[in-house]
Amino acid sequence: MVKNRIAYYDNLRVLAIFGIIAIHVFQIWQHGEQVNGVNIYMFSEIVRYAVPIFLMLSGALLLNRDIELGYFLKHKLARIVYPFIFYLILSFILSLFTDIGFSFNIFSQYWYFWMILGVYLSIPIINKFIQHASIREIEYFLIVFLLASIFYQFVLFYDFRNYFNLNFFAAPIGFLVLGYYLSIKDFKMDSRKLIVLMIVIFLIATSMKMLSTGAIMPKSFALDFEATQSVVLDSWVDISIFVILQAGSLFVLFKNLNFTKFRKAVVSISNLSYGMYLINPIVMFYIDPFFIGWRRTGIEICLTIILMSILVFFVSWLIVWALNKIPLIGKYCS
Repeated sequence: MVKNRIAYYDNLRVLAIFGIIAIHVFQIWQHGEQVNGVNIYMFSEIVRYAVPIFLMLSGALLLNRDIELGYFLKHKLARIVYPFIFYLILSFILSLFTDIGFSFNIFSQYWYFWMILGVYLSIPIINKFIQHASIREIEYFLIVFLLASIFYQFVLFYDFRNYFNLNFFAAPIGFLVLGYYLSIKDFKMDSRKLIVLMIVIFLIATSMKMLSTGAIMPKSFALDFEATQSVVLDSWVDISIFVILQAGSLFVLFKNLNFTKFRKAVVSISNLSYGMYLINPIVMFYIDPFFIGWRRTGIEICLTIILMSILVFFVSWLIVWALNKIPLIGKYCS
């Protein structure tokens, strides 16, 4: 973690890890449960900003830095690989002492790890481009990123074959560059007006994604165009124009908010967020039975999702915090 980091990075990371946990909780109720005739799973689109925000933060923190290749590969990659291995081992050990075994597919269960590993391997190369590029050249990259997102959304919606390959831009790397750009961009607008504008953009983009869950608008119109959809490569990173607007507006919003309360807790959660991502499936495995074993009305399910998301969030934080205090293994936990 870089020293003297900007406070809103921590605030965004806390928001993002809560969003990821909430998405995982929503997935328990994705089988048509409704509240007042509306599918409850539709509301999961509110927190779909989570993974793009994490990618954008990586861009803001790691790009335009003096990177020594050997040091970067040894230390930065170790920070994501060692915790991944640690929690896999922990999952296996827990499965030996419980009547219910864990069933982990390390490629799908922890797909984010494999994606961020690939992103990290690209950072030394993308960083060279950022270091030598003008603002106009960075904006060119982002314009193609946005156009590729819109183009492939139409491809998905109209279901036609095409041979226009923009996968280099329509990929997680786009969020990396976007995060760096927004972190240095001065919009030359009154901060209060900018905050209102970002809230409006977030609400519109999120509403479009919610309406496009299939019940009201065609699903492929605005929802979840996933990067690198192909026979060989797969990703669950949504690169639709609407999630770009959703995550980008939140990034700018938090950049202009002066929120400094609960600073110590925010920094702790921010520092431990990667470990919380890795351990939250284990926490959910044990918490699930207390929440899904009895029937509820739609309103009760919505309240359950909120309560369970908060509970898994704080339990995951406390466990990783405690593990982090243990000598020898603490450094491998987050």
